[in-house]
Amino acid sequence: MIKVLIVDDEKIVRKGLVSFMPWQDFGMVVVGEANNGENALQFLETNKVDLLLTDLSMPVMSGIELMKEVRRIHPNIQIVVLTLHQDFEYVQEALRLGAIDYIAKTQLEKEQFKDVLSRISSLFDTKKPTGYDSYRDELDQVDELYVIYLLNGQSDDSSMGIVLPKGAIELDAGVWGMTYLPPESLTSCPDYAMIFFRDLKELDRKSIVQLTRVYRRNEFFYEYHPMKSIPIVHNGTISTLGENADYDLIKLKRKWLSPDWIYEDQAFETMLQELIAIKLPPIRLTRLFFSLSDEWNRLYEQILIDPIVMDDSFAYFAQFESWLRNVRNAIHQANSKPQYSKEIQNSIAKAANMAQLMMNQSLSAGEMAQIVNMSSSYFSQCFKQIVGKTYTDYLRDIRLERAKHYLINTTKTIQWIAEQVGYNDEKYFSRLFREHVGILPSDYRQTNKQV
Repeated sequence: MIKVLIVDDEKIVRKGLVSFMPWQDFGMVVVGEANNGENALQFLETNKVDLLLTDLSMPVMSGIELMKEVRRIHPNIQIVVLTLHQDFEYVQEALRLGAIDYIAKTQLEKEQFKDVLSRISSLFDTKKPTGYDSYRDELDQVDELYVIYLLNGQSDDSSMGIVLPKGAIELDAGVWGMTYLPPESLTSCPDYAMIFFRDLKELDRKSIVQLTRVYRRNEFFYEYHPMKSIPIVHNGTISTLGENADYDLIKLKRKWLSPDWIYEDQAFETMLQELIAIKLPPIRLTRLFFSLSDEWNRLYEQILIDPIVMDDSFAYFAQFESWLRNVRNAIHQANSKPQYSKEIQNSIAKAANMAQLMMNQSLSAGEMAQIVNMSSSYFSQCFKQIVGKTYTDYLRDIRLERAKHYLINTTKTIQWIAEQVGYNDEKYFSRLFREHVGILPSDYRQTNKQV
């Protein structure tokens, strides 16, 4: 039987599909349901699934995000997407990611159920991966196993950049296992990673494959490094990421919004080690730093030549760390003024950062100078030279940019927006907005919403 997992945030849709589709007539059985992508991934960790039926538009984790993770962690699972007519662009993306078919929700009529499942069943048989059911007897009673993971996408062994010894076993699409690998047969290839598994004697073939999957989803991200020795994994020692689910992410985000990690080497290294220690699941880590990237772009838009762009497909922590170091260098260099000491540059950076975070408190240049322990006149001189504009102009500009964001993305009143960006007088705020933007706040909102 083909085991099916249904993922949709609408309970009525899930129940309808389970109840009315003639699954058994086509050799299928629904083994589970999930209301979002994250819960689906948790289900897949402990349950065998052959076919994933997923909506594309869901909270917490979209169907596209779920597909990317399933393709990376469970490449043998076939995927069919549920969609609405207006989701056509998402359907194209889903098909590019390997979905075998899509079902338009508006076409789910009872008389069409058999046609839909017949089509899916035919496509499933045609495109079913061969790896899962083609294990060789060499895996029985094996105690040690080299496992090679394809880091991005799928491929066959002819393009791997290594010569596989006789007896190599394809465990999954893009995953190979072998009991012995001569060192001379391995050549460097950035698209693949090797892990050495031990103490496997008590496991059958299916359990070994499941073990490699669990490791790939969890500790692999933090343990693998292309420039270090091959990680050795002992059966029974693999932990599931997420044990620090209650970790204070708000406090963590606040640390990365401060300028300390940019200007203080020790602070940066300590914060990196903290990320490694808490081992956030890669999805949560990526989401956190996507959010931080947006904040950094707002904080440093006055000095950055190019906006910060974050990749969403880090295969392991070392790749993420490299990206983070590049971001740090870009901000540091963009804000570097050789004629000023490091301490002065740090103070000005902190002032600019605080102006962003506290723009509703109307801190004057003199008050900000006291906070960063500088005289008012020297602070004003340094701020203009380093940032490129006076503190007053900088504060006004970031307030107006934040006001634009609120006008476009919220339905809050003009008075509320004015107060959020530091202006208690709505009329003064509107006059200032028109003076520098060219139109009134209400007109700006209307114009951009029409666009």
